[in-house]
Amino acid sequence: MNSWKHKDMWDRRGTDFMVQVSRHEARADEWEGPHRWCVYAYIYPKHPHFAKFEGPSMFQEAATILPLHGGPSLVEYPMYEGKVTSVKVGADYHHLHDDRFTRFSTANEAHEVFSDAEELFAQLQSIADNAKATGAA
Repeated sequence: MNSWKHKDMWDRRGTDFMVQVSRHEARADEWEGPHRWCVYAYIYPKHPHFAKFEGPSMFQEAATILPLHGGPSLVEYPMYEGKVTSVKVGADYHHLHDDRFTRFSTANEAHEVFSDAEELFAQLQSIADNAKATGAA
């Protein structure tokens, strides 16, 4: 069983996107605990923000305007049968001065991570709602 890696995940779906919070464990040391938290958005092709992404750069405006902890640390393009199915953009909670997050083992303890995920969800939902209201969707 030691070769299997465990990961906890929480998902919330919006209009043509999903926000996900994940927690997995890594080796702890005297400075950090074992917990690694991440927040990701999966933005699907029908979402108006999907078209704003160009290439893999984490520093592109489409990624940097999203409310991600410490800025984006991941931009990927998941594919199925050779076709991009979403843009996966997100951030980890393992930057300089983030050691407190490495000690949070539960969702209740990591309430700040979930608050950030809620903010990201609200922004992506607002983009979708505004596009629909203006007929741009």
